[in-house]
Amino acid sequence: MAVKGRSKVTRRAPMGVAANEAPRNVRGRTTSPETPLALRARGVEVDQELRDYVAKRAGFKLGKFAPAIERTTVRFEDIAGPKGAPAIRCAIKVVLPRQGSVVVEVLDDEAKAAFDHCIDAVERAVRRTLEKSKTKARKRDR
Repeated sequence: MAVKGRSKVTRRAPMGVAANEAPRNVRGRTTSPETPLALRARGVEVDQELRDYVAKRAGFKLGKFAPAIERTTVRFEDIAGPKGAPAIRCAIKVVLPRQGSVVVEVLDDEAKAAFDHCIDAVERAVRRTLEKSKTKARKRDR
């Protein structure tokens, strides 16, 4: 079942698995697997299981917006305090051409839990940003 030239399978596919380094103006609009997803970590062990989970979950949550997304960056950082309490910061940055960037940060005890909370918030923020730009365009066209 095709939706505007894209299948539902592609819209929910893991993000960044088939991304290349070509600039956005050469790539054009991309599907979820073709949208670049960078994963960075400082002081946090990121194994293959977590990498796969991040790509799959990001594709599921943000895949429907993939044609509007230039790139996505997920950062994990261990920011444990002086008493040694575990704290992981997850920051997700989604770059939207002509609208700027959407950045969300969340703190939690585990990387996976921090990512889950963060990706939910990013989905809402990206949706809101894209809806605002559509509303502004409609007002401008009147």
